[in-house]
Amino acid sequence: MAERKRSKASTTAVWIIVGLLMFGMVGFGAVGLSGTARSIGKVGDKPVSVNQYYAALQNEANSAQQQAGRRLSPQEMQSIGLDNIALARVVRQRAMDQEATDLGLSMGDERLSTQIQNLGAFTGLNGTFDRVAYDQYLDRNNTTSSEFETRLREENARNILQTAILSGLDAPAAYEDVIVGFLQETRDFSWAKITTEDYSTGVEVPTENDLRKYHTENADQFTLPSSKDITYAWLTPDMIAQTVAATDEDLRAMYDARADEFNQPETRLVERLVFSDEATAQAALQTILDGSATFEDLVANRGLEMDDVDLGDVQKESLGDAAEIVFGATDPGVVGPAPTNLGPALFRINAILDAQIQTFDDVKADLLAEVQTNQATESVSRLVEDIEDLLAGGATLEEVANETDMVLGQTNWYPGVEGGISDYSEFRTAALTITEDDFPELINLSDGGIFAMRMNQAIPAALQPFDDVRASVETAWEADAVQQQLTAQADALAAQVNDDVTLASLGLTEQREEDMVRTDFVEGASLSLISTVFDMEPGDVMVLEDPDGAIIVQLSAIHAADLETEESQALKNILGQRLQQAFQTDVLAAYSQAVQGDVDVTLDQSIVQSLNSQFYGQGHSN
Repeated sequence: MAERKRSKASTTAVWIIVGLLMFGMVGFGAVGLSGTARSIGKVGDKPVSVNQYYAALQNEANSAQQQAGRRLSPQEMQSIGLDNIALARVVRQRAMDQEATDLGLSMGDERLSTQIQNLGAFTGLNGTFDRVAYDQYLDRNNTTSSEFETRLREENARNILQTAILSGLDAPAAYEDVIVGFLQETRDFSWAKITTEDYSTGVEVPTENDLRKYHTENADQFTLPSSKDITYAWLTPDMIAQTVAATDEDLRAMYDARADEFNQPETRLVERLVFSDEATAQAALQTILDGSATFEDLVANRGLEMDDVDLGDVQKESLGDAAEIVFGATDPGVVGPAPTNLGPALFRINAILDAQIQTFDDVKADLLAEVQTNQATESVSRLVEDIEDLLAGGATLEEVANETDMVLGQTNWYPGVEGGISDYSEFRTAALTITEDDFPELINLSDGGIFAMRMNQAIPAALQPFDDVRASVETAWEADAVQQQLTAQADALAAQVNDDVTLASLGLTEQREEDMVRTDFVEGASLSLISTVFDMEPGDVMVLEDPDGAIIVQLSAIHAADLETEESQALKNILGQRLQQAFQTDVLAAYSQAVQGDVDVTLDQSIVQSLNSQFYGQGHSN
């Protein structure tokens, strides 16, 4: 048996908690993925099955992709350490399973049997437990009934333990008041901006020494980040689209085949209410004309909903004998009565959609571009197999470019590079993880293109030579000099501001803000203005830099939050739920971490790495 590091006192304490909080309590767990005899190691006495770890990998992939709102490539999943996250989660879970076992928590045979029989996956057509379905599930998941039932027992015991830990744990109510008070308190202040329009004396022309000193002292502004020297070969449909020819006859045939798409007849958005006879319909129309009823009233009086009378977007030929009346109207409104196969009807025209006619000459250029793009995409697709064969045979990117239509390129790439192939997310993702040991492989682009890449070397961050960036240095020096002058002027004016001397009295354009909360934004001011104000005391005057110059701000009042308002109470309710969840999550995480530290963890890293390679190699995205 694996050695335990837990003290007797801690075990006793946990037993007391469980005894007090969990008397008569039963937890219900979810069915996990079945395990196998093969494992990646042990946590305490608990084996960690291959299936458990692989399921954790898939769950983390699904979660990451849901948060990202898109499919993640294997490289992206590796870059965020998805396998490490999954492994840590499984180890914590098995540590909690070991803790529950050590405490003697378990599910009885009768309750276990009841839970299995009530699982929907094992329910037959007659609504009762189906032994055949149960056995088939075990076979599909390569597990035995003993292993499956053991896992159910562990999950239920773990849930009992977790419930015991969290029961009675409530975030302090005062904490909610503090947070709401922090968010809802407000400030009154006045401010004024000083810009180059206020300062017109200009700055001296910098000397060569001034510029060289600035270049040295502000090296970070002129330093290229570390990058990767990457050679790539790529081909997109746009690169070869112009080489695709199409005759007018071909384009005309496309136009004719899609005539309905290019020539849309006039349509109208129409509702129809049918009556039993002409007189009733005419009387109904009169009530609308004299204003005593609306079309909606007539529909409701018949016991109908508006959806019942909505015909939607209709063309003239679809209305039969009513077409002339409905399409003869020049404006939206109610017309009729008009004959229909159901009887006389009133029609309400909600919108008139004019006919849309596009001649062949109008769309010829678009048709040609479509043909060229489609054929170019097919041409690129047909090249894939040949290019993959060349790369597999050891051909360099230069040789591939010489023998195919692929175009060779080079870039010193780092995150943030824009233009060309760097605008494709697929390239950026691959460039982020590529190493000098990787062989070029063909990767698809989102527009139907393809590329392969090779990393030649890593280029460390380097300060650009002064002579190469002299113009940029001079521009930055001048901007900095102006900023210093504006800030100095603002400091001089701020020193004069007090309760009797206002910003306006100094000839500045003073603006006043009242009841501003921390999340407010002041138009025309830097984003730091609000945060600065909330660090001030009433009467304080401060100067802060602004993209346009400098800002002088004076705080006049602080207003504490009113915790009894409807808004504050609503905020407290929302925050209370989140704080409670966060509080319990933190407590459970701390407990799990402590438990994990009390058991021995032995893992076979070779099996783990093999599973990782298999997982990433399959490009999971489900």
